[in-house]
Amino acid sequence: MGAVMHFQRTLNRFSRENVPGYLAVFIGGFGDMFAGCLSRVEKGFPGFLPGVEYATAYYHWDGGGCGVFFDRCGKIAVELEELRRRYPGLPVVLIGHSYGGSCAVEVARRQSVQAAPLCLLTVDAVARRQKSVRPACVEWWGNAYLQDGGGFMDAVPRIGGRWGHCAGADANLAFSGYSRDREGRLYSHRRPAPMLYEPPGEEACSLFQAAASWLERNLPD
Repeated sequence: MGAVMHFQRTLNRFSRENVPGYLAVFIGGFGDMFAGCLSRVEKGFPGFLPGVEYATAYYHWDGGGCGVFFDRCGKIAVELEELRRRYPGLPVVLIGHSYGGSCAVEVARRQSVQAAPLCLLTVDAVARRQKSVRPACVEWWGNAYLQDGGGFMDAVPRIGGRWGHCAGADANLAFSGYSRDREGRLYSHRRPAPMLYEPPGEEACSLFQAAASWLERNLPD
């Protein structure tokens, strides 16, 4: 059986006629074109709000370029900025995992403050190149991360430079790699969906729930 490639589904494919209620942009991490960790999440995304039309896009963390050597976040930032200016009232939720999490912060940092409202969700963000400084245009930032455990594969984000707790985020959700999600599987860096959809405790709110509340406040009348 051959390897399954997870290709980008960029913002350039949207037409001017079909405007959704909101937009969710997913940015996968290093090797996601093969592993599909966040690509699968985007493909199976149920939408934040029932009954509200939405559209999604998916990018690799380097914009499809050679991100190990060159910073290609600018390509994603330009395409998002062009769309936000085209639809100034369109709420955008930017979701990034691993290197895609730090890329999402950089993409948000390069956006105009005056354009459409933007919500940022980062899941176990990794990077030494970019800094975890809050972007000026972000209205709400939720950050989830693995604080311990994670097994052998957790060496990858540790080497890459896991951000962990981000001081500029509005909410930081810490998950343990020694605990299990709703499916009975251990939380791990290579499975971002549980850290997006589930809260770390009974009293906490998940990133998904928080983004849904943000959208309810920002949807155009």
